[in-house]
Amino acid sequence: MGERFYAFRKKCRSLSVRLPLGYVISGLFIMLLIIPFSYFRFQRSMVQDYTSMAQGLTGLMSRMLDGDKVQEYLEKNTELEEYVKLRRQFCEMKDSYPDVLFAHVLRFSEDGSYVIFNMQDSGKKAVGAPGELVKMEMPYQKYLGDLMAGKEITVKTGKTADGYLLAYFRPVFDGKGKYQCHVCVAFSLKELRSKHFSFLLGMITYVTLAILVVLLIDISLVRKRVIRPLAAMSNCVRNFTYDTEQDRFRNVQAMEELNLQTHDEIEELYYEFMSVMKESLYYMTNLSKAKNNLQEQEEKIDQISETAYKDSLTSVGNPAAFNKLVDVLNRDIAENKASFAIVMVDLNNLKYVNDTFGHKYGDSYIKGCCNIICSIYKRSPVFRVGGDEFVVVLRNEDYMSRLLRMTQIKEAFKTAHGKQDAQPWEKYSASVGMAEYEDADESVDQVLKRADKVMYENKLKFKEKYGSYR
Repeated sequence: MGERFYAFRKKCRSLSVRLPLGYVISGLFIMLLIIPFSYFRFQRSMVQDYTSMAQGLTGLMSRMLDGDKVQEYLEKNTELEEYVKLRRQFCEMKDSYPDVLFAHVLRFSEDGSYVIFNMQDSGKKAVGAPGELVKMEMPYQKYLGDLMAGKEITVKTGKTADGYLLAYFRPVFDGKGKYQCHVCVAFSLKELRSKHFSFLLGMITYVTLAILVVLLIDISLVRKRVIRPLAAMSNCVRNFTYDTEQDRFRNVQAMEELNLQTHDEIEELYYEFMSVMKESLYYMTNLSKAKNNLQEQEEKIDQISETAYKDSLTSVGNPAAFNKLVDVLNRDIAENKASFAIVMVDLNNLKYVNDTFGHKYGDSYIKGCCNIICSIYKRSPVFRVGGDEFVVVLRNEDYMSRLLRMTQIKEAFKTAHGKQDAQPWEKYSASVGMAEYEDADESVDQVLKRADKVMYENKLKFKEKYGSYR
Protein backbone atom coordinates (compact mmCIF):
# COMPACT_ATOMS: atom_id res chain seq x y z
CA MET A 1 0.00 0.00 0.00
CA GLY A 2 2.82 2.39 0.90
CA GLU A 3 4.64 1.67 -2.36
CA ARG A 4 1.49 2.41 -4.43
CA PHE A 5 0.97 5.72 -2.62
CA TYR A 6 4.60 6.65 -3.16
CA ALA A 7 4.34 5.78 -6.89
CA PHE A 8 1.12 7.83 -7.21
CA ARG A 9 2.67 10.80 -5.41
CA LYS A 10 5.76 10.56 -7.61
CA LYS A 11 3.55 10.45 -10.71
CA CYS A 12 1.63 13.59 -9.63
CA ARG A 13 4.91 15.43 -9.08
CA SER A 14 6.24 14.50 -12.51
CA LEU A 15 6.43 17.10 -15.28
CA SER A 16 4.15 15.04 -17.53
CA VAL A 17 1.27 15.77 -15.12
CA ARG A 18 2.26 19.08 -13.56
CA LEU A 19 2.92 21.02 -16.80
CA PRO A 20 -0.44 20.20 -18.50
CA LEU A 21 -2.25 20.86 -15.20
CA GLY A 22 -0.44 24.20 -14.90
CA TYR A 23 -1.56 25.19 -18.39
CA VAL A 24 -5.17 24.28 -17.58
CA ILE A 25 -5.13 26.35 -14.36
CA SER A 26 -3.47 29.25 -16.18
CA GLY A 27 -6.09 29.09 -18.92
CA LEU A 28 -8.93 29.16 -16.38
CA PHE A 29 -7.33 32.08 -14.56
CA ILE A 30 -6.94 34.02 -17.82
CA MET A 31 -10.58 33.32 -18.73
CA LEU A 32 -11.71 34.64 -15.34
CA LEU A 33 -9.78 37.84 -16.03
CA ILE A 34 -10.89 38.35 -19.64
CA ILE A 35 -14.62 37.64 -19.37
CA PRO A 36 -15.61 40.10 -16.55
CA PHE A 37 -13.46 42.84 -18.05
CA SER A 38 -14.96 42.33 -21.52
CA TYR A 39 -18.51 42.08 -20.15
CA PHE A 40 -18.43 45.30 -18.12
CA ARG A 41 -16.74 47.16 -20.96
CA PHE A 42 -19.45 45.95 -23.35
CA GLN A 43 -22.20 46.87 -20.85
CA ARG A 44 -20.84 50.39 -20.37
CA SER A 45 -20.48 50.80 -24.13
CA MET A 46 -24.09 49.66 -24.71
CA VAL A 47 -25.49 52.15 -22.16
CA GLN A 48 -23.43 54.95 -23.73
CA ASP A 49 -24.59 53.97 -27.21
CA TYR A 50 -28.26 53.90 -26.17
CA THR A 51 -27.89 57.27 -24.47
CA SER A 52 -26.22 58.73 -27.57
CA MET A 53 -28.99 57.21 -29.70
CA ALA A 54 -31.62 58.85 -27.48
CA GLN A 55 -29.83 62.20 -27.65
CA GLY A 56 -29.69 61.99 -31.44
CA LEU A 57 -33.36 61.04 -31.85
CA THR A 58 -34.69 63.60 -29.35
CA GLY A 59 -32.38 66.24 -30.82
CA LEU A 60 -33.89 65.73 -34.28
CA MET A 61 -37.45 65.72 -32.90
CA SER A 62 -36.91 68.82 -30.78
CA ARG A 63 -35.57 70.75 -33.78
CA MET A 64 -38.73 69.86 -35.72
CA LEU A 65 -41.01 70.87 -32.83
CA ASP A 66 -41.97 74.56 -32.63
CA GLY A 67 -42.00 75.48 -28.93
CA ASP A 68 -44.33 78.40 -29.57
CA LYS A 69 -47.04 76.02 -30.85
CA VAL A 70 -46.94 73.46 -28.05
CA GLN A 71 -49.98 74.91 -26.28
CA GLU A 72 -51.97 74.84 -29.53
CA TYR A 73 -50.90 71.23 -30.14
CA LEU A 74 -51.98 70.35 -26.60
CA GLU A 75 -55.41 71.89 -26.98
CA LYS A 76 -56.31 70.97 -30.58
CA ASN A 77 -53.86 68.14 -31.43
CA THR A 78 -55.41 65.95 -34.16
CA GLU A 79 -57.66 68.78 -35.35
CA LEU A 80 -54.58 70.41 -36.80
CA GLU A 81 -53.22 69.09 -40.08
CA GLU A 82 -49.78 70.29 -39.02
CA TYR A 83 -50.04 68.22 -35.82
CA VAL A 84 -51.00 65.05 -37.69
CA LYS A 85 -48.15 65.51 -40.18
CA LEU A 86 -45.65 66.17 -37.40
CA ARG A 87 -46.77 63.09 -35.46
CA ARG A 88 -46.43 60.95 -38.55
CA GLN A 89 -42.87 62.21 -39.00
CA PHE A 90 -42.11 61.50 -35.35
CA CYS A 91 -43.48 57.95 -35.71
CA GLU A 92 -41.31 57.38 -38.79
CA MET A 93 -38.26 58.65 -36.91
CA LYS A 94 -39.06 56.36 -33.95
CA ASP A 95 -39.55 53.38 -36.26
CA SER A 96 -36.09 54.00 -37.74
CA TYR A 97 -34.68 53.27 -34.26
CA PRO A 98 -35.87 49.66 -33.61
CA ASP A 99 -34.35 49.58 -30.11
CA VAL A 100 -36.55 52.49 -28.93
CA LEU A 101 -39.37 51.13 -26.77
CA PHE A 102 -41.35 54.37 -26.29
CA ALA A 103 -41.24 57.91 -27.63
CA HIS A 104 -43.48 60.74 -26.30
CA VAL A 105 -43.71 64.50 -26.12
CA LEU A 106 -44.96 65.45 -22.62
CA ARG A 107 -45.49 68.63 -20.60
CA PHE A 108 -44.77 68.11 -16.91
CA SER A 109 -46.67 69.88 -14.13
CA GLU A 110 -47.34 69.33 -10.45
CA ASP A 111 -50.44 67.30 -11.35
CA GLY A 112 -48.59 64.92 -13.66
CA SER A 113 -47.73 64.97 -17.35
CA TYR A 114 -49.85 66.22 -20.25
CA VAL A 115 -49.59 64.10 -23.40
CA ILE A 116 -48.79 66.22 -26.48
CA PHE A 117 -47.53 63.51 -28.84
CA ASN A 118 -47.76 59.78 -28.26
CA MET A 119 -45.74 57.62 -30.67
CA GLN A 120 -46.35 54.25 -29.01
CA ASP A 121 -47.25 51.17 -31.05
CA SER A 122 -50.94 50.39 -31.01
CA GLY A 123 -50.31 46.95 -29.55
CA LYS A 124 -48.72 48.33 -26.37
CA LYS A 125 -50.35 49.96 -23.38
CA ALA A 126 -50.72 53.64 -24.31
CA VAL A 127 -49.41 56.34 -22.01
CA GLY A 128 -52.48 58.44 -22.75
CA ALA A 129 -54.39 60.21 -25.48
CA PRO A 130 -53.19 63.61 -26.80
CA GLY A 131 -54.21 66.36 -24.37
CA GLU A 132 -54.77 63.89 -21.51
CA LEU A 133 -53.25 64.41 -18.05
CA VAL A 134 -51.43 61.27 -16.92
CA LYS A 135 -50.33 60.60 -13.35
CA MET A 136 -46.57 60.10 -13.06
CA GLU A 137 -45.29 56.70 -11.99
CA MET A 138 -43.33 56.45 -8.74
CA PRO A 139 -39.81 56.09 -10.28
CA TYR A 140 -40.24 59.43 -12.11
CA GLN A 141 -41.79 61.47 -9.29
CA LYS A 142 -38.48 62.41 -7.67
CA TYR A 143 -37.40 64.03 -10.94
CA LEU A 144 -40.60 66.08 -11.32
CA GLY A 145 -39.01 69.30 -10.02
CA ASP A 146 -36.13 69.10 -12.48
CA LEU A 147 -38.48 68.24 -15.34
CA MET A 148 -40.75 71.22 -14.56
CA ALA A 149 -37.63 73.39 -14.50
CA GLY A 150 -36.83 72.31 -18.07
CA LYS A 151 -33.74 70.27 -17.31
CA GLU A 152 -32.25 67.53 -19.49
CA ILE A 153 -32.37 64.21 -17.60
CA THR A 154 -31.25 60.60 -18.12
CA VAL A 155 -32.95 58.06 -15.82
CA LYS A 156 -32.48 54.35 -15.17
CA THR A 157 -35.85 53.59 -13.58
CA GLY A 158 -36.92 51.02 -11.09
CA LYS A 159 -39.96 48.84 -11.73
CA THR A 160 -42.62 50.56 -13.89
CA ALA A 161 -45.72 49.36 -15.72
CA ASP A 162 -43.48 48.72 -18.71
CA GLY A 163 -40.61 47.11 -16.79
CA TYR A 164 -37.18 48.57 -16.05
CA LEU A 165 -36.32 51.39 -18.44
CA LEU A 166 -33.49 53.64 -19.55
CA ALA A 167 -35.27 56.97 -20.22
CA TYR A 168 -33.96 60.23 -21.66
CA PHE A 169 -35.78 63.60 -21.45
CA ARG A 170 -34.80 66.56 -23.68
CA PRO A 171 -36.53 69.92 -22.89
CA VAL A 172 -38.13 72.14 -25.52
CA PHE A 173 -38.46 75.92 -25.02
CA ASP A 174 -40.44 78.60 -26.82
CA GLY A 175 -39.00 81.67 -28.52
CA LYS A 176 -38.77 83.48 -25.18
CA GLY A 177 -36.82 80.68 -23.54
CA LYS A 178 -39.75 79.46 -21.46
CA TYR A 179 -40.10 75.72 -20.84
CA GLN A 180 -42.88 74.09 -22.85
CA CYS A 181 -42.40 70.33 -22.90
CA HIS A 182 -39.97 67.39 -23.03
CA VAL A 183 -39.22 64.97 -25.83
CA CYS A 184 -38.97 61.59 -24.10
CA VAL A 185 -37.39 58.36 -25.35
CA ALA A 186 -37.16 55.07 -23.42
CA PHE A 187 -35.34 51.78 -23.93
CA SER A 188 -36.09 48.47 -22.20
CA LEU A 189 -33.36 47.50 -19.76
CA LYS A 190 -34.65 43.97 -20.11
CA GLU A 191 -33.65 44.00 -23.79
CA LEU A 192 -30.35 45.60 -22.84
CA ARG A 193 -29.66 42.89 -20.28
CA SER A 194 -30.67 40.26 -22.83
CA LYS A 195 -27.98 41.59 -25.18
CA HIS A 196 -25.51 41.63 -22.29
CA PHE A 197 -26.31 37.98 -21.54
CA SER A 198 -25.99 36.98 -25.22
CA PHE A 199 -22.65 38.79 -25.41
CA LEU A 200 -21.42 37.13 -22.21
CA LEU A 201 -22.53 33.67 -23.39
CA GLY A 202 -20.81 34.18 -26.74
CA MET A 203 -17.68 35.49 -25.03
CA ILE A 204 -17.53 32.51 -22.65
CA THR A 205 -17.98 30.08 -25.54
CA TYR A 206 -15.36 31.77 -27.69
CA VAL A 207 -12.78 32.18 -24.92
CA THR A 208 -13.31 28.61 -23.71
CA LEU A 209 -12.82 27.17 -27.20
CA ALA A 210 -9.82 29.41 -27.84
CA ILE A 211 -8.18 28.44 -24.55
CA LEU A 212 -8.90 24.72 -25.17
CA VAL A 213 -7.28 24.91 -28.60
CA VAL A 214 -4.27 26.76 -27.20
CA LEU A 215 -3.99 24.29 -24.32
CA LEU A 216 -4.13 21.28 -26.63
CA ILE A 217 -1.43 22.78 -28.81
CA ASP A 218 0.67 23.73 -25.78
CA ILE A 219 0.29 20.31 -24.16
CA SER A 220 1.17 18.61 -27.44
CA LEU A 221 4.25 20.81 -27.78
CA VAL A 222 5.22 20.24 -24.15
CA ARG A 223 5.03 16.48 -24.58
CA LYS A 224 7.07 16.62 -27.79
CA ARG A 225 9.66 19.25 -26.89
CA VAL A 226 10.01 18.85 -23.11
CA ILE A 227 8.69 15.58 -21.66
CA ARG A 228 10.16 13.26 -24.27
CA PRO A 229 13.67 14.82 -24.24
CA LEU A 230 13.69 14.90 -20.43
CA ALA A 231 12.42 11.31 -20.22
CA ALA A 232 15.11 10.20 -22.64
CA MET A 233 17.74 11.98 -20.55
CA SER A 234 16.31 10.60 -17.31
CA ASN A 235 16.25 7.00 -18.59
CA CYS A 236 19.76 7.41 -19.86
CA VAL A 237 20.99 8.72 -16.48
CA ARG A 238 19.28 5.86 -14.57
CA ASN A 239 21.30 3.37 -16.60
CA PHE A 240 24.61 5.03 -15.84
CA THR A 241 27.28 2.97 -14.09
CA TYR A 242 30.54 4.24 -12.68
CA ASP A 243 32.45 1.05 -11.75
CA THR A 244 35.14 1.31 -14.39
CA GLU A 245 36.66 3.82 -16.78
CA GLN A 246 34.91 2.06 -19.65
CA ASP A 247 31.55 2.37 -17.84
CA ARG A 248 31.96 6.14 -17.61
CA PHE A 249 32.86 6.26 -21.31
CA ARG A 250 29.73 4.30 -22.16
CA ASN A 251 27.76 6.81 -20.07
CA VAL A 252 29.09 9.66 -22.19
CA GLN A 253 28.55 7.65 -25.36
CA ALA A 254 24.97 6.83 -24.39
CA MET A 255 24.24 10.52 -23.71
CA GLU A 256 25.77 11.55 -27.04
CA GLU A 257 23.69 8.92 -28.87
CA LEU A 258 20.53 10.76 -27.72
CA ASN A 259 21.57 13.60 -30.06
CA LEU A 260 18.94 15.98 -28.66
CA GLN A 261 18.62 19.08 -30.89
CA THR A 262 15.80 21.20 -29.54
CA HIS A 263 17.61 24.51 -30.18
CA ASP A 264 16.37 25.93 -26.89
CA GLU A 265 17.02 25.61 -23.17
CA ILE A 266 16.32 21.85 -23.32
CA GLU A 267 19.37 21.55 -25.51
CA GLU A 268 21.31 23.51 -22.88
CA LEU A 269 19.91 21.14 -20.24
CA TYR A 270 21.11 18.27 -22.40
CA TYR A 271 24.68 19.53 -21.96
CA GLU A 272 24.54 21.28 -18.57
CA PHE A 273 21.61 19.59 -16.70
CA MET A 274 19.93 22.95 -15.95
CA SER A 275 16.21 22.17 -15.94
CA VAL A 276 15.18 25.49 -14.31
CA MET A 277 16.09 27.54 -17.39
CA LYS A 278 13.95 25.41 -19.72
CA GLU A 279 10.93 25.47 -17.46
CA SER A 280 11.14 29.29 -17.16
CA LEU A 281 11.21 29.68 -20.95
CA TYR A 282 8.06 27.68 -21.43
CA TYR A 283 6.32 29.63 -18.70
CA MET A 284 7.18 32.93 -20.45
CA THR A 285 6.04 31.51 -23.82
CA ASN A 286 2.66 30.63 -22.36
CA LEU A 287 2.35 34.06 -20.73
CA SER A 288 3.10 35.77 -24.07
CA LYS A 289 0.39 33.73 -25.80
CA ALA A 290 -2.10 34.69 -23.11
CA LYS A 291 -1.22 38.38 -23.59
CA ASN A 292 -1.75 38.07 -27.37
CA ASN A 293 -5.15 36.44 -26.79
CA LEU A 294 -6.20 39.29 -24.50
CA GLN A 295 -5.11 41.88 -27.08
CA GLU A 296 -7.12 40.10 -29.81
CA GLN A 297 -10.24 40.17 -27.62
CA GLU A 298 -9.84 43.93 -27.00
CA GLU A 299 -9.43 44.58 -30.74
CA LYS A 300 -12.63 42.66 -31.50
CA ILE A 301 -14.54 44.61 -28.84
CA ASP A 302 -13.27 47.88 -30.42
CA GLN A 303 -14.50 46.66 -33.83
CA ILE A 304 -18.01 45.99 -32.37
CA SER A 305 -18.16 49.56 -30.89
CA GLU A 306 -16.96 51.05 -34.23
CA THR A 307 -19.83 49.43 -36.18
CA ALA A 308 -22.30 51.00 -33.78
CA TYR A 309 -21.32 54.44 -35.18
CA LYS A 310 -21.88 53.68 -38.90
CA ASP A 311 -25.03 54.19 -40.98
CA SER A 312 -26.07 50.76 -42.30
CA LEU A 313 -27.12 52.02 -45.75
CA THR A 314 -24.34 54.46 -46.67
CA SER A 315 -21.52 53.43 -44.29
CA VAL A 316 -20.97 57.08 -43.30
CA GLY A 317 -21.38 58.20 -39.68
CA ASN A 318 -24.78 57.84 -37.99
CA PRO A 319 -26.44 60.27 -35.52
CA ALA A 320 -24.58 58.67 -32.59
CA ALA A 321 -21.24 59.29 -34.32
CA PHE A 322 -22.25 62.89 -35.09
CA ASN A 323 -23.22 63.54 -31.47
CA LYS A 324 -19.87 62.14 -30.36
CA LEU A 325 -18.06 64.64 -32.61
CA VAL A 326 -20.39 67.44 -31.41
CA ASP A 327 -19.18 66.78 -27.86
CA VAL A 328 -15.58 67.23 -29.01
CA LEU A 329 -16.41 70.47 -30.84
CA ASN A 330 -18.31 71.83 -27.84
CA ARG A 331 -15.24 71.21 -25.67
CA ASP A 332 -13.13 73.09 -28.22
CA ILE A 333 -15.61 75.98 -28.06
CA ALA A 334 -15.43 76.02 -24.27
CA GLU A 335 -11.63 76.12 -24.47
CA ASN A 336 -11.64 78.89 -27.12
CA LYS A 337 -9.81 76.80 -29.72
CA ALA A 338 -12.67 75.95 -32.09
CA SER A 339 -12.32 76.43 -35.85
CA PHE A 340 -14.84 74.61 -38.01
CA ALA A 341 -17.81 74.90 -40.35
CA ILE A 342 -20.92 72.76 -40.75
CA VAL A 343 -22.53 71.84 -44.06
CA MET A 344 -26.19 70.72 -44.04
CA VAL A 345 -27.35 68.65 -47.02
CA ASP A 346 -31.04 67.79 -47.56
CA LEU A 347 -31.86 65.50 -50.49
CA ASN A 348 -34.42 66.70 -53.04
CA ASN A 349 -36.98 64.42 -54.75
CA LEU A 350 -36.41 61.42 -52.43
CA LYS A 351 -40.13 61.14 -51.69
CA TYR A 352 -40.85 61.27 -55.42
CA VAL A 353 -38.43 58.40 -56.10
CA ASN A 354 -39.76 56.32 -53.19
CA ASP A 355 -43.43 56.87 -54.07
CA THR A 356 -42.97 56.36 -57.81
CA PHE A 357 -40.33 53.64 -58.10
CA GLY A 358 -40.18 52.07 -54.66
CA HIS A 359 -37.78 52.16 -51.71
CA LYS A 360 -35.23 49.97 -53.49
CA TYR A 361 -34.53 52.79 -55.93
CA GLY A 362 -34.96 55.29 -53.09
CA ASP A 363 -32.07 53.63 -51.24
CA SER A 364 -30.04 53.73 -54.46
CA TYR A 365 -30.83 57.44 -54.76
CA ILE A 366 -29.68 58.08 -51.17
CA LYS A 367 -26.40 56.22 -51.75
CA GLY A 368 -25.80 58.08 -55.01
CA CYS A 369 -26.28 61.44 -53.33
CA CYS A 370 -24.04 60.31 -50.45
CA ASN A 371 -21.30 59.38 -52.94
CA ILE A 372 -21.37 62.90 -54.37
CA ILE A 373 -21.09 64.41 -50.87
CA CYS A 374 -18.19 62.12 -49.94
CA SER A 375 -16.40 62.77 -53.24
CA ILE A 376 -16.40 66.52 -52.59
CA TYR A 377 -15.55 66.33 -48.87
CA LYS A 378 -12.94 63.58 -49.01
CA ARG A 379 -11.07 64.79 -45.94
CA SER A 380 -14.06 65.56 -43.71
CA PRO A 381 -16.40 63.32 -41.69
CA VAL A 382 -19.85 62.86 -43.26
CA PHE A 383 -22.88 61.85 -41.19
CA ARG A 384 -26.38 60.71 -42.14
CA VAL A 385 -28.53 62.23 -39.39
CA GLY A 386 -31.95 61.56 -40.93
CA GLY A 387 -33.62 59.73 -43.79
CA ASP A 388 -32.69 62.43 -46.29
CA GLU A 389 -30.38 64.63 -44.21
CA PHE A 390 -26.59 64.65 -44.12
CA VAL A 391 -24.16 66.77 -42.11
CA VAL A 392 -20.49 67.43 -42.93
CA VAL A 393 -18.08 68.92 -40.36
CA LEU A 394 -15.27 70.90 -42.00
CA ARG A 395 -11.95 71.35 -40.26
CA ASN A 396 -8.33 71.80 -41.27
CA GLU A 397 -7.82 71.66 -45.08
CA ASP A 398 -11.50 71.41 -46.06
CA TYR A 399 -12.29 74.29 -43.72
CA MET A 400 -9.67 76.46 -45.41
CA SER A 401 -11.18 75.69 -48.84
CA ARG A 402 -14.80 75.66 -47.66
CA LEU A 403 -16.06 78.20 -50.21
CA LEU A 404 -14.52 76.26 -53.08
CA ARG A 405 -16.00 73.02 -51.78
CA MET A 406 -19.43 74.65 -51.49
CA THR A 407 -19.26 75.73 -55.13
CA GLN A 408 -18.13 72.26 -56.16
CA ILE A 409 -20.91 70.39 -54.37
CA LYS A 410 -23.62 72.66 -55.72
CA GLU A 411 -22.25 72.27 -59.23
CA ALA A 412 -22.00 68.48 -58.80
CA PHE A 413 -25.67 68.15 -57.79
CA LYS A 414 -26.74 70.56 -60.51
CA THR A 415 -24.92 68.48 -63.13
CA ALA A 416 -26.32 65.19 -61.80
CA HIS A 417 -29.87 66.54 -61.68
CA GLY A 418 -29.64 67.88 -65.23
CA LYS A 419 -28.55 64.63 -66.94
CA GLN A 420 -31.04 64.02 -69.73
CA ASP A 421 -30.13 60.38 -70.38
CA ALA A 422 -30.20 59.33 -66.70
CA GLN A 423 -33.02 57.45 -64.96
CA PRO A 424 -35.13 59.52 -62.51
CA TRP A 425 -33.47 57.80 -59.53
CA GLU A 426 -30.06 58.67 -60.97
CA LYS A 427 -30.76 62.41 -61.22
CA TYR A 428 -29.27 63.18 -57.84
CA SER A 429 -30.24 66.50 -56.26
CA ALA A 430 -29.85 68.12 -52.86
CA SER A 431 -30.13 71.50 -51.16
CA VAL A 432 -26.98 72.60 -49.34
CA GLY A 433 -26.27 75.18 -46.66
CA MET A 434 -23.09 76.06 -44.77
CA ALA A 435 -22.34 78.04 -41.62
CA GLU A 436 -19.03 78.80 -39.91
CA TYR A 437 -18.27 78.90 -36.21
CA GLU A 438 -18.16 82.46 -34.88
CA ASP A 439 -16.68 83.74 -31.65
CA ALA A 440 -20.16 84.59 -30.33
CA ASP A 441 -21.34 80.98 -30.68
CA GLU A 442 -21.68 79.09 -27.42
CA SER A 443 -22.40 75.65 -28.88
CA VAL A 444 -22.37 73.61 -32.08
CA ASP A 445 -26.16 73.76 -32.15
CA GLN A 446 -26.07 77.48 -33.00
CA VAL A 447 -23.82 76.84 -36.00
CA LEU A 448 -26.00 73.91 -37.04
CA LYS A 449 -29.14 76.01 -36.97
CA ARG A 450 -27.56 78.68 -39.20
CA ALA A 451 -26.45 76.05 -41.69
CA ASP A 452 -29.93 74.51 -41.62
CA LYS A 453 -31.49 77.92 -42.29
CA VAL A 454 -29.29 78.52 -45.34
CA MET A 455 -30.07 75.01 -46.60
CA TYR A 456 -33.79 75.59 -46.13
CA GLU A 457 -33.63 78.83 -48.13
CA ASN A 458 -31.93 76.96 -50.98
CA LYS A 459 -34.57 74.24 -50.78
CA LEU A 460 -37.34 76.83 -51.17
CA LYS A 461 -35.62 78.11 -54.31
CA PHE A 462 -35.44 74.54 -55.62
CA LYS A 463 -39.15 74.01 -54.96
CA GLU A 464 -40.07 77.27 -56.68
CA LYS A 465 -38.14 76.18 -59.74
CA TYR A 466 -38.97 72.46 -59.93
CA GLY A 467 -42.08 72.00 -57.80
CA SER A 468 -42.78 71.07 -54.18
CA TYR A 469 -43.23 67.30 -54.54
CA ARG A 470 -40.15 65.74 -52.99
